[in-house]
Amino acid sequence: MNATPRYLRVVIVNQHPADMLGGSEIQCDIIARGLVARGHQVDYLAVGGRSDRDYQVPYGVHPVARQADAIADRVLLLKPDILYWRFNKHCFARSVARIRRAGIPVVFSVSHVRDVTRFFFQPRAWGPPGFKSLRRAFKEGWRLYKEHGGFAHVDALVSNNPDNLGLAPVPLQLHIPNSMTTAAEPFSWPRPYCLWVANIKDRKQPEKFVELAARLQDTGVDFLMVGQLQSKSYGPLLAAGPANFHYLGEKHLEEVNGILASSLFLVHTCHPEGFSNNFIQAWLQGRTVVSLAFDPGGLLRDEKLGLYADGNMDLFVSQVQQLIETPEYAIGMGVAGKRYADAHFSPEVNVGCLEKLFFQVLDGQ
Repeated sequence: MNATPRYLRVVIVNQHPADMLGGSEIQCDIIARGLVARGHQVDYLAVGGRSDRDYQVPYGVHPVARQADAIADRVLLLKPDILYWRFNKHCFARSVARIRRAGIPVVFSVSHVRDVTRFFFQPRAWGPPGFKSLRRAFKEGWRLYKEHGGFAHVDALVSNNPDNLGLAPVPLQLHIPNSMTTAAEPFSWPRPYCLWVANIKDRKQPEKFVELAARLQDTGVDFLMVGQLQSKSYGPLLAAGPANFHYLGEKHLEEVNGILASSLFLVHTCHPEGFSNNFIQAWLQGRTVVSLAFDPGGLLRDEKLGLYADGNMDLFVSQVQQLIETPEYAIGMGVAGKRYADAHFSPEVNVGCLEKLFFQVLDGQ
């Protein structure tokens, strides 16, 4: 005799991709849709969202102010069975303390190494060396330190990167990879090109990609950049790039997939974070990755899914040039990336793992 299906009321806390198109927001939308497809009721707290926006999604969306008490108030009003928090450590400690005291279990999802680091100090992620970047880094590090106490109220932790497990004081921790759609819109460009994709701000180091393009102007390859200009200080840099550099602006998910599908490979310059969606997008489109400073889970090195320069700019340039000059090498790693991505980044499999964790948390109370 089959057991009666169990359905949950789940609240997700994060910005919504309709308001802020970032990696964790895209993941939360995929998770929300997957849970709804499994019969669960999902309410998405869109932090900083707009009450006049029609989100046009198959789950409830509740815009809420970016304030700890506002978030907690709305969660308590919705009375979910479980809370999935993927809003880094913003408004974290006070919110989850109130929510957990009300008897609602909390699952925290790691999107960046700073989420699980008690005091995260990274001046180079806040702009050029100097007093301003040091001050910003210290201020952010102190904020993260104070918010870290919120983990005392977290029942389980999920990380998209196995390297970030075991760093926060949460007893139940699990690696669940990110997922991604393969839907793509056709894209054409008159010359061969490689692609850079991210929101444009200090931590993503877009200037390194512009430098890369300038150093490889004689290759006959264009360097395309896609992303929202979040740090306006980069505007002049993007406008004055070399002739083989082209900034295409912000593109939605299916457009990015199409641009990747027609590219030679993906170029990544960001500082270490959680697990970049653009890696997965590239692999699912059969394209390899060349990364300056980040190798999530060691996949580029250990699984031979791309090239990693370990922060060495000269090596980075030579690796990109190598892939341009030996396209069969890039194609081979792209095939390996597609095979690995098909096996590990399926929304159906990963949403199922998260659902299983929710039940494990609830049954263990």
